Amino acid sequence: MRKRMPVSLGGIMMRQISKTIQIAVDGKPVTFRLRKLDALSGACLLRMLARGNDGEHVDLSEMLFEALTDEELRRLMVVCLEHVDVLLDAGYQPVMQMGEWSWGEMQYDPGNALQLTMKEIMWTLDGFFAESGSNSEDGPRNI
Repeated sequence: MRKRMPVSLGGIMMRQISKTIQIAVDGKPVTFRLRKLDALSGACLLRMLARGNDGEHVDLSEMLFEALTDEELRRLMVVCLEHVDVLLDAGYQPVMQMGEWSWGEMQYDPGNALQLTMKEIMWTLDGFFAESGSNSEDGPRNI
């Protein structure tokens, strides 16, 4: 994959705030659109993740399970999944809205829900970690 660059609109650089990905759901590729969290929500996300980091570089998935309480993990997943849309025949539809499942296929699929949560975190915080040498296309592997 090539590196995504900001889009120029009449000489003004526009930051890319969404991207599409595919993951397998029930063995079939499904297209999702990730939308970056706004700066304030992203800062809160970073603070939450930093609390779970003891100063060592920790794998993101390990940190989600070991450092966050059940309530923090649930809140994090809701915030992230509210910024993910699934492409259906009628167009994009949110995976979650106002803390409720909008796309029922994900409700009983914890593996893919966690995978989308981690991809949303990496996409949102990509610029923050890119300066420290992570692969900006794939997002941060460790924090």
